[in-house]
Order: sequence, then C-alpha cells, then structure tokens
Amino acid sequence: MSSRPASGEPAGPLTSVMRHPVLVSVLLVLGLAAGIAVALVAPKAYTAETRVAVVPANTNAYTVAGYPVGARELAADYARWVQNRATEGSWAPPRASGVTSSPIPDSAVIRIEVAAKDPAAATAGADQVAKTLMDTVTEARAGHDPETAYKEFTSFAPKVAEARSAVQAAERAFGRASSEAARRAASDDLQKAQTELASIQLRQDAAGDLYRRLYVDIAGNSSLQVVSPAATQGNPQRTAMMRYGLMGLGAGGLLGMLTAVLLDRRRTSRPARAGREHTIGSA
Repeated sequence: MSSRPASGEPAGPLTSVMRHPVLVSVLLVLGLAAGIAVALVAPKAYTAETRVAVVPANTNAYTVAGYPVGARELAADYARWVQNRATEGSWAPPRASGVTSSPIPDSAVIRIEVAAKDPAAATAGADQVAKTLMDTVTEARAGHDPETAYKEFTSFAPKVAEARSAVQAAERAFGRASSEAARRAASDDLQKAQTELASIQLRQDAAGDLYRRLYVDIAGNSSLQVVSPAATQGNPQRTAMMRYGLMGLGAGGLLGMLTAVLLDRRRTSRPARAGREHTIGSA
C-alpha cells in the first residue's frame, strides 16, 4: 500500500519535511548561522570565582565543642554578609556587573563570584571582595579575640596583689592604733584600700568572664583564608555560541517545517479547487 496521502488530504508535518529536504536544510543552516552571528555580537559576561574558608585562628578552636558545625554556620553568615553588602552597593567592585556569594554545602568554604565585561575586571573584583571580607572579619575579631581578653585578665594580677597588700598594711595599722583619732584615721585608710581592692577585683573578674565566653566563641577563634585564588570560570564566547546556535537551529527547523507544510497544503488545495470549478462549469 502507498504511504502517500489521498488526493485533497493535507500531508502531516513530518511527511512535508521529508518532501522538502533541501528547503528545510537551508533554513536549518540559516538559523544556525543567525544564532552564531547573534552570539558574536551579543555582550558577554565573564565570571571569576574565589573561595575563602573559615579556619581555626588558634589552638583554642580545637577544644571548642561543635567547632566544625559552628564553622559551617559562620561561613553561611559571612556569605550572606557579602551578598547583602554587594546588593546595597558598598562592596560592589568597579566595573562589576554582579556579585554573588554562597557557602559550599557541608563545608566552611565560601564561594565568591563576580561578573564583569572583561576577565581582568572580573578577577580583580573577586580579589577585592574577598580581601574586603577578610579585612572586615579581622577587624571585627579584634574585639572578640580570647587571647586579648586573657592578656587583659592577667594584666590585673599585679594590681590585685598590690591592692591586697595595701589592705593588709591598713589592717595592721588599724590594729596598732592606740588613740581614738589614730583609729579613725586608720579606719579611713582601711576602707579606701578595701574599696580599691574591690574595684580592681571586679575589673579582673569581668575580664575573666569575657575570656571564658570568648574561649568557646566560634567567631573569636576563627579567621578567613583564601583556599582558591580568583580565576575566570568557563568560556562565555563558546557558551553564547552554543546557546544561540541551538536557538537558531531550532528556529530554522521550525520555520522549515511550517514552510514545507504550507507548500504541501497549497499543492493539495489546487486540484480540489480545480475539481470544484469543473463541477460547477458542467452543471
């Protein structure tokens, strides 16, 4: 049996395409060429990526319970910090068209990506954002460093010892006082010495409490380190040619199929119209 459609019956799209292979092929090639041409003139965006990791800043970090989990959470916080600052514009590098930051899942590594019109600007922008983040974290950590709090705590030790000696001396003087006037004077000196000792001890205790809190603080025991220098990712020219080329190829194929179907329908409609005219003329 023949696969050709009956007279007056329109052919299917695939049948029409098979009947006009040259036409469809030409339109496919033209669509592909048009897509590549668009890719060549379209503006390109280069993306550079750098990676920064949250790492222990001192040996205290290894004694903090749950430090790995805390470091991952801290990396996520820093990534949001970069994203927010870039969105508001304060951390956006010059000549950059976009900045994105995200934590790598199940790690304490932050991915920073900067897009620009040329690779040099993208790489420089990624380096700048990473450096800004590291400098900001270092500055913020200065007030949360447990070693700094410990040094402040120990700096009060000689002052406490001196104040305690003063209290003991005042107590001995008060005990040796024989007259009422001497006892009143010695009592005043003892109260001043005790007040001074209490004040210094209070400051030392506050420094000790701060040290105990910072000793188990994740941010205070961590710093940032670049683990992957900034480098451009992929080839935007090739990506654009593939994307627009496929789009042009699809558009050419669709146009070729529609054109072939229209040609077949015009061909099948002519005999039917001629038959109707002949019937009317005979009548």
